[in-house]
Amino acid sequence: TADIDKLCEDNTITSCDQCIQKHPQCAWCSKSNVNSNIKRCRNFCSRKTSALCDQAFVEMPRSNANFAQNQQFSTREEAVVVQLRPQVIDINLRKGDTVKFNVSFRKVKDYPVDLYYVMDLSNSMKDDLAELQKLGESLATQIRQNVTSDINMGFGTFVDKVMMPFTSTVPDQLINPCAKSKEACAPPFGFRHQQSISGDLTAFKQSVQNTNISGNIDSPEGGFDALMQIAVCGGQIGWRGDASHLVVFTTDASFHTALDGKLAAILDANDMKCHLKRVRGTLVSQNALVYDKSKELDYPSIGQLRAAFVANKIQPIFAVTKEVRSLYDGLKELIPNSFVDELASDSNNIISIIKTAYNKLREKLQMSLDDDNKPEGVGISYRTLCPNATTWSDNSLSCNQIQLGSEVTYEFTVTATACPTTSASNTMLFTSSSLQESVTFRFNFLCNCNCSSMVEQKSIDCSSNGSMVCGACLCDQGHEGSRCQCTQNTIGLSLSAQCKRSDSADICERNGECLCGICDCHENFHGKYCQCSNTGCPVTDGNVCGKGGTCENCYNQPKCNCTAKINNIPYTLDNVGSCTCHESNCIDPSNPNATVCSSHGNCSCSICECDPKYDGKYCQDCNSPLCKTVTAECSSHEACAICVNSAVQNRENANDKCQVPCKDVTFQTVKTIPDCSLCTGNTEACPSACSEVDPSILAPTPCSQAQSTGQCKVSYNIVWHKQSKNYLVLIKEFDQATGKYMFHCPKPIDPVIIVLPIVAGIVVLGMIALIAWKVYQTWRDKREWQVFENEMKKSKWTKDINPVFQKPKTRFENPAYGGDE
Repeated sequence: TADIDKLCEDNTITSCDQCIQKHPQCAWCSKSNVNSNIKRCRNFCSRKTSALCDQAFVEMPRSNANFAQNQQFSTREEAVVVQLRPQVIDINLRKGDTVKFNVSFRKVKDYPVDLYYVMDLSNSMKDDLAELQKLGESLATQIRQNVTSDINMGFGTFVDKVMMPFTSTVPDQLINPCAKSKEACAPPFGFRHQQSISGDLTAFKQSVQNTNISGNIDSPEGGFDALMQIAVCGGQIGWRGDASHLVVFTTDASFHTALDGKLAAILDANDMKCHLKRVRGTLVSQNALVYDKSKELDYPSIGQLRAAFVANKIQPIFAVTKEVRSLYDGLKELIPNSFVDELASDSNNIISIIKTAYNKLREKLQMSLDDDNKPEGVGISYRTLCPNATTWSDNSLSCNQIQLGSEVTYEFTVTATACPTTSASNTMLFTSSSLQESVTFRFNFLCNCNCSSMVEQKSIDCSSNGSMVCGACLCDQGHEGSRCQCTQNTIGLSLSAQCKRSDSADICERNGECLCGICDCHENFHGKYCQCSNTGCPVTDGNVCGKGGTCENCYNQPKCNCTAKINNIPYTLDNVGSCTCHESNCIDPSNPNATVCSSHGNCSCSICECDPKYDGKYCQDCNSPLCKTVTAECSSHEACAICVNSAVQNRENANDKCQVPCKDVTFQTVKTIPDCSLCTGNTEACPSACSEVDPSILAPTPCSQAQSTGQCKVSYNIVWHKQSKNYLVLIKEFDQATGKYMFHCPKPIDPVIIVLPIVAGIVVLGMIALIAWKVYQTWRDKREWQVFENEMKKSKWTKDINPVFQKPKTRFENPAYGGDE
């Protein structure tokens, strides 16, 4: 907040427009009678802003996203299909601010589909044409039943460019390219559009029935010419604007592409324009259109075809035979929203292919933003929540396996990094190459205040020497001051020069206004040139300079003046320059290496405030198991207990012998380890040790450990000793009279019991392994002998001629010899 306050109150801000562009939280007070030493541009979130300016005069434009058009998702019965919402979003952005909003997609049933069936009419496809003619109207009917009820269909055919070396130009071959095979075929052609897309299934059937097979001479076909015309000739083909555009492309051959036309001396590249021309003939419909630039323009490239498909939102379905499947699989990777499937030799599976392709294409969705139209100074990030997903996918606009009725959510975060400097288009589209719908993003930049357009010329509040703009005076030339009340003619020196400490310095050090040659300082500033302030010094515990000093910050050189005392000890500057109590009384003088409060507390005005685990004047004593170097685990005190017990057993002084293992604890031997929770006084059952135990700090920990000699166990409890504030180990005594513990020591296990079973097991396992190996070897030898005998019985010896032998005689005939004639 302090940083934002500093940004908003920058002295270089002199207008409302500059204020709102400085930071999204900066607000401008347009009230005309505001005190001149109060900054008009302030942090809107600061309490001071609301106190200094009425809400009605606060200029604070806010960023937002307004759904200008937001139609509900459509149902099956509605004529207009809506799968994306909202449709239009007005995004109002302020520099540095961010807006978030969501766009949703819902897949509807029976989405309109335009399907154009384009077929290779080379002679090798005659059985496929026969199958299509046999299907006739039922093809469209079955597609309507299995794919979508709202379907329109069109039909076209292609062969290749009627030029050598693609098609024979022999006159007879141009009339009947199938003459050599003694069949009747239609003359060759490039691409022929025979039936426009419509719901007239009878017309589609008739168009297919009127089609005759044709032929060419090379293997690749001119299908790319056909696909380009289908894509760019939208009006002639009959594509609907609100339907999915599918092209079913059937062939059994590869394709010609860009530069192949050079073989026929065609040098002009494909121009990606529509060149369909109406022709009349007995073999085609009267409405048929042909590609009339087939002999003038080269085949389109894959890149051109991709661009045309994307621009016109066309999804191709390549139904090809097995021989060329791999080629079209590669094409699929280059053309988005395309599908490849294997066509039967006679096309009898075409309906299944169309159904599968339609479902596959519709269950995936790849959206995109036209970044080329993104306005200057705008940053956009996004993420996607796909159906049945539990997490968002960052920087992704694609989803798969979208079912009917399922919904996809796209979240956008838009940030304005700068105000635009040009008047370029501020509109972007969010769409997909597989959808006819799109969402329009309309950007509006909030870079100017509403009051900036309301200018009061020669305002009385500006001494009639300037204009009132957003509550502030914009003085005419030769006038200065918050009310334009000062002129340079009334004073010999420049007014601004009198408010500078030097020629190179800023006016009033940017901390005030120069009013007729005198600095009128802003809040918290003082001095002739407003060069000093009471802010900028270190802050301790929420107080500037702590609690014992004042701040003097002149020319950006902050310094705390420590004036307070405690116990007649003056406050001093700490390592950050703030005033604090003297710390010498918080250091243990008896320890030359001591630190303040032993590093276990805080020095609060010469008194140590210890952490909960420590006490003492200097927090030097640990009063909790949590700060001990050893823990209350049995293993930590095992060595001490064994040592003490051994010393007692050997009638030695345990205090002398066990100094090292028991250096971190105190210990006590007892005949019986007491349960101190049952004690009511110092009795035989409750020795004095119980009165010194504090179970609230540490619950007694019972332990037992086997000694190395005799394997007898040592029993001991770990408790917390109140007085020493340390661990106390209560060790059960060794009975010196009997030389035994108070419980029976276990007898050692006879090693024979362990060794004999192990040896016997090894011998038995070895014998079993030998027997198994012998059985396996016998079986293997027998099987190999039987194989050998069978091979010998099957052997048959035959007589043959040496394959490398050549007869010495060879007969040659002169091909030019004409006989006896």
